[in-house]
Amino acid sequence: MKSIGAMEDNLAEKAEPVLGFKPSSKFKRGPIGILIYVVCGILAFFSLRSAGVF
Repeated sequence: MKSIGAMEDNLAEKAEPVLGFKPSSKFKRGPIGILIYVVCGILAFFSLRSAGVF
């Protein structure tokens, strides 16, 4: 069984041709990545709220 880091590197290599850059865990854990997670969380909350879940 592969470690999470090895799987993450494998997926990053597959995503590189599509994105044009190799995503890394430093990017995800940096300020830009955290901002993206927060924005996505807010959008998900409003989507669920408008659907009547909350």
